Amino acid sequence: MRLLFTISAFILSILLLAACNSSESVKSQSSATPATSPAPSDNARRITATEMHDLWEQGKILVVDTRTEPAYKESHIKGAILIPAGDVAAKTNQLPKDKMIVTYCT
Repeated sequence: MRLLFTISAFILSILLLAACNSSESVKSQSSATPATSPAPSDNARRITATEMHDLWEQGKILVVDTRTEPAYKESHIKGAILIPAGDVAAKTNQLPKDKMIVTYCT
């Protein structure tokens, strides 16, 4: 069981870092139409801001800001918690199992 948890934490960390280091630009993501948008190379699930807001209102997600502390203090999504990208693997056991974990880094 501990091995399964460790492997899951490792995979979550890789997906998170891949998403934060994606070569896709914000401009290309927002300007591409859904029918022609290339699939993300990291296979991380993407949700829209509307989906995120709906899930947040229902209490079904935990929003995690993976930036640095100074960036978090300057501005962050209301209700988001700070877990810098390098610390995610070490803190996965502190995340709820009954909610979708939504991370962001920009």
